[in-house]
Amino acid sequence: MMVFIRQELVMLSVPKTGTHSYIDHLQGNADIVFKHPQNLKHMGVRKFTKKVLPLIANQETKFEYFAFIRHPADWLWSWYSYRARPGIANRPSSTANIDFSTFIREYLTPNPPEFAKIGTQSTLVTSNEAPFVVDNLFKYGNQDEANRFLSSKIGVNVSPNKVLNKSPEIVKVIHPSDIQLLEKERPREFELYESAR
Repeated sequence: MMVFIRQELVMLSVPKTGTHSYIDHLQGNADIVFKHPQNLKHMGVRKFTKKVLPLIANQETKFEYFAFIRHPADWLWSWYSYRARPGIANRPSSTANIDFSTFIREYLTPNPPEFAKIGTQSTLVTSNEAPFVVDNLFKYGNQDEANRFLSSKIGVNVSPNKVLNKSPEIVKVIHPSDIQLLEKERPREFELYESAR
């Protein structure tokens, strides 16, 4: 997460949306950078407005919020492949011996096992108080338009060219039935994705 106070911009770091490379590229221009621990780096808009905003802004300050969001199935696939990496093969959080359909079904249960405990993108980009939804929400994959927006807002050329923190490459198998189940059980995730630029 990065905060640009003069530009009144907060860039949220939704996990698995490539923001690590943006932090690497723009941290010298930001006034505040949350890199560690992970719960601060990936703080959602609700937590930010309650905990951090009162420390840095007055009542006249009107921050804009920016975030990337992935297609829900693609986002979950990224988590699945990340947790399939050999380095954690024997841990409860590993998906190494689980197929993606099983991962999806376990993720959707009320109390998912460790390997499927992830949360949702919507909890990071929405709030029950203003701003109710991040006002500059971009689809992961629409980096060109996002970079133009950030360049105009921050006043520097934004073009991160490094891919950092990439999940391992494994053959992607997402069945249509998995997507249908996700749409049925997590409609808000799909609505947010479709509303993004």
